[in-house]
Amino acid sequence: MFYLMMGFVAVWLLVTLYLVYLGLRQRRLEVEMQALREEMQETTQHTP
Repeated sequence: MFYLMMGFVAVWLLVTLYLVYLGLRQRRLEVEMQALREEMQETTQHTP
């Protein structure tokens, strides 16, 4: 029974770590997308 519990804990720990990783990656991509949008707006505003 102990091994079953440890396996269960290990799986949930891996799932939690993966979700945290995805959240951090998503936040980084959103920041990069916002920077690209701002750069595009600057470029289109300065082009005659």
